[in-house]
Amino acid sequence: MAKEAPAGHNQEARVATLAISIDLPPTGELETAGNGSSPTQAQMDEETRARQRFVDIVTSYLRSLPGTPAHRAGNVTRVELLGRNVFSQLNHYLLLVTVDIGDPGIEGHLSALLPRGTRISVVGEFTPVKEWPEPKRPEPKRPKR
Repeated sequence: MAKEAPAGHNQEARVATLAISIDLPPTGELETAGNGSSPTQAQMDEETRARQRFVDIVTSYLRSLPGTPAHRAGNVTRVELLGRNVFSQLNHYLLLVTVDIGDPGIEGHLSALLPRGTRISVVGEFTPVKEWPEPKRPEPKRPKR
């Protein structure tokens, strides 16, 4: 049976990934029609511009999170923004935030930045279970002769 790390022992043992779903209101013809099977270049450009506008809006805030001074809880060490990869669904995102403990309140800040009709929901807090390929462990240093 594995031992639990003592409190204060290793901050890495206490981190979790907070998953936040962000669904922007549809803006382009492909998003509103939902048919992205044969998009024209103009439609793809429209969707790409809409995505870039979103990224421009959130970048400054999300980039600042890992540099925020430490608090008792809700300290962010990493932020990753994922987006769907189909032109008719470029308005759907998943935000992964590595946090020590607690919710840093990101959804409230994003709500203030993003357009009316945006749905932001916390999917949940996740911790690692298993990773493939398994991370390489550093070899122990051998004493010099």
